[in-house]
Amino acid sequence: MNKEPTVDQLKQSLDIVTVAEMYGELIKNGANYKYKNDSSIVINPAKQIFSNFNGDITGGSVLDLVMYFEKLDTKAGIDRLKELSSLDTYTVDPALQIKRKEEAESKKVIDFQKLGYIGSLELKAVGSKKPVEHLDKNNNLIELLVLKEFSKLFETTKLPAEYKRKIDYLFTHILGWNDFFKCLSIILKDDTNKIVDIIAYRPNKPENYDKWDNPKYIYKNSHNRGDNFLYPFKKEVETILNKSDADKFLIVGEGIKNGLNALIYSVPFITLESSSNKISDSLIAYIRGYHERGYSIVGMFDGDKAGAKAHESFVSQSGLQINNFLDFNSGLDFVDYLQSGESK
Repeated sequence: MNKEPTVDQLKQSLDIVTVAEMYGELIKNGANYKYKNDSSIVINPAKQIFSNFNGDITGGSVLDLVMYFEKLDTKAGIDRLKELSSLDTYTVDPALQIKRKEEAESKKVIDFQKLGYIGSLELKAVGSKKPVEHLDKNNNLIELLVLKEFSKLFETTKLPAEYKRKIDYLFTHILGWNDFFKCLSIILKDDTNKIVDIIAYRPNKPENYDKWDNPKYIYKNSHNRGDNFLYPFKKEVETILNKSDADKFLIVGEGIKNGLNALIYSVPFITLESSSNKISDSLIAYIRGYHERGYSIVGMFDGDKAGAKAHESFVSQSGLQINNFLDFNSGLDFVDYLQSGESK
C-alpha cells in the first residue's frame, strides 16, 4: 500500500519544464527557458525553479508554478501535483531532471551583448546592503567606503552631510546589491510602484564565464517594462519639480548614473536611456508638456562627440530648440559638473 507522498516527493517526481509547457510555448534562453509570449517568467531546469520577475516570485518550485498559473491555494496546489504525478508509487525518477541539468551546464558561456535578462541571478531585496555612515567630528561628511562600487556610482567617497536623507532614500528605494555580479543593482519602478527592471551596474565577471566584454550595465527587462513606465526615477523627478520654488526648469540628458546623481542634488533630470538615441513618442509628449507649461528645457548631454550626437537627435525628435549646458569639446559629463562645485 502506498504511503501518502510528501510535498517534496511530489515536487521531485515532476520535471518543472515539462509542467511549465502545459501553460504555454517555451523557448530556450541560454541555460534556461522562457515563455514565448511572456519573457518575464524564467524556468531554470538545473535548479528546478522558476521566477516571475513581474510578479515578484524568485526561486519558486513546481508547486509554486502550478499555484501561480492555476490560481490555487497551497492545499489545492498539492492536490494538483498528485494528479500530475500519476504515480502508483512515489519513487523519484531523476532521469529527465539530470538531462535538463546537463543541458544547462553546457550553456554557461553567455554573450552579454545578446542577453535580454539574467534568469539565474540571485536578486536581493532593495536596500539589502546599505553603506556604513562615518561622520567626521564636525558632522560634515558622509563617507561611502563599504564597497568600491558606491564610489564608482557617485564618483566620490565623500558627500556633504546635508545629503544624508537623500542617500538613505536611494539605498532604501532604488539601490540594492546583486550577489551574482558583486555589484550595485539599480531598481526601476513604474507609475504603480511595481518593479519593472533591475540593472546591474558595473558588473564583475563571474568565475565560470569564459566570455566577457566588460559591460557597464546589464538590464534584466529593458524591452518589456510595460505601459506604466515612462523613464527612470519619474516619481522622484516629479517630486522635485512639484517642490521647486526656483525658476521652472527641466534637464534632459543621458545616463542612469547621471540621473541618480541628479536626485542627490534635487535636480529634475530626465534620463534618456536609449543607446540608439531613439526616444518614445510618449516621452517626447511628456517633455513638451512641461515646455508648454512654461518650463525651460535644458540639455545636459555629455561634452563629447557621442553627447553632441545624442543632443542633435533629441532636438530633431522633440522639435525643441534647446541649448546644451556643457561644451561638446569639454569632455565633461553631468557628474563632473556636479562635483566641480559650480552647480551651487
